Amino acid sequence: MNLLKKMSFLLFASLVMVSCSSDDEVDPVGPVISGLDFTITATGSGNIVEVLPSAMGATSYSVDFGSDATDDVLTTVGPKVSYTYAATSASYDITVTASATGADDVIKTTTYAVEVEQSDIVGRWVFLHEAGAFAVGETLENLSWYANPVSAVVARACLFDDVYEFKADMSFHNIMGDETWQEGSWESIAEEGCGAPLAPFDGTATATWAHNSAEGTVEINGMGAFLGLSKVANGTELTVLANAKESITYSGVVFSDDKDYMTLHINMGPGFWQFKFAREGSAGAENPTTDTDGDGVIDINDACPNVAGAQSDGCPVVATPTSAPAAPTAAAADVASIYSDSYTDITNANYYPDWGQSTQFEQIDIDGNMILGYSQLNYQGNTFDGIDLAGKTTFHIDVYSTEIDVLKITLINTQAAGGTFEIGVSKAITNGEWTSLEIPLSEFDGFVASGGNLDQIKYEIGTDGTGEGNVSFFIDNIYVD
Repeated sequence: MNLLKKMSFLLFASLVMVSCSSDDEVDPVGPVISGLDFTITATGSGNIVEVLPSAMGATSYSVDFGSDATDDVLTTVGPKVSYTYAATSASYDITVTASATGADDVIKTTTYAVEVEQSDIVGRWVFLHEAGAFAVGETLENLSWYANPVSAVVARACLFDDVYEFKADMSFHNIMGDETWQEGSWESIAEEGCGAPLAPFDGTATATWAHNSAEGTVEINGMGAFLGLSKVANGTELTVLANAKESITYSGVVFSDDKDYMTLHINMGPGFWQFKFAREGSAGAENPTTDTDGDGVIDINDACPNVAGAQSDGCPVVATPTSAPAAPTAAAADVASIYSDSYTDITNANYYPDWGQSTQFEQIDIDGNMILGYSQLNYQGNTFDGIDLAGKTTFHIDVYSTEIDVLKITLINTQAAGGTFEIGVSKAITNGEWTSLEIPLSEFDGFVASGGNLDQIKYEIGTDGTGEGNVSFFIDNIYVD
């Protein structure tokens, strides 16, 4: 009996040991990575390559783009990574390594051929030496806010000789020389004009470019690098140099059939800037010699390029008034003066702001009284520090002309709630003598209600402002009381 029990116990123990041994052999062996794969896409000019890896069980990836450089191994936990190859067509072995804690690495290599697009943009460009090389407006179909006249090719020669260089190695360079155009909008510039380039927009930026011909875009990367005007960026016009952008994208990039002319634009928020460039060495990169009105003064030197004139500046002789208007009698304490010898004028008045107009301007002394003279009028304006119209009832202006019989006068409040508010009225002018206009502010419907801050005036010909140009008029004693 005891012997039988002992044999049964030994048999039971042996079975238990065999069972335990079998369980040990089927235990899990740890994490396993499987299904490693990756997609490869090209952007820019074809040399910017993106890799997106994926695998079951992987928690991180290393991507070796296979170039000779030391910066071509990038890591990711799943999102795609991007590498910029040299701007030449070549093949590279791209290797992806998938990893996870406790698992063996899995490696996959694919040979990828980089095909670099030979962009038409490669080369050296300057602003097109013509009117409208740079223009701005509310829409691309209506670039009416400003467009450079042909005379700007000479007046802004320091801008028109700036070079925008796109090199085949994908580097970009602003080349400005000793002077370029300093924007009056910069906080450090009191008055726009030619001057030393301002950092970081001084050509020292380390920058690259990428042209996507399918989407019609060109991207400039590098703080302080730009095309056309340094102040213009995506969604804004800069006023502070320190706010320079790392990257700017221009759209609508098109080339002429001979590839010597390029047009592009940029949305800067309230409107669009359009820039036109000519390839260095092409006809469009040289000063034009056209003489549109045939008066012997070429357009870039002609202050009136569309009207033949006998004066040295190409403009016709203008018949100026021989006497000044009568001195105003309103009490100085009641007057906010914009222009008058009889009163103290508002500060920061500009009687010939650069709004892209073709109008010519001069101040004329008539027996010690200064008046404002405008000729070859398409439109004209004045800007000044804002005038609070509270307590004011009348707008006054003296006008003289031998060529127009109606002048449209528009009051503008650029600080109105909801944006600029403007309203105009048209008034008859008696030819050949001074006409003194006393216009109730109530005739400028809604202007006082807009906030009553008058900071601009615009002058146009005719009842609706669309009268024929090439005429002259003179004004004095502009004030409200």
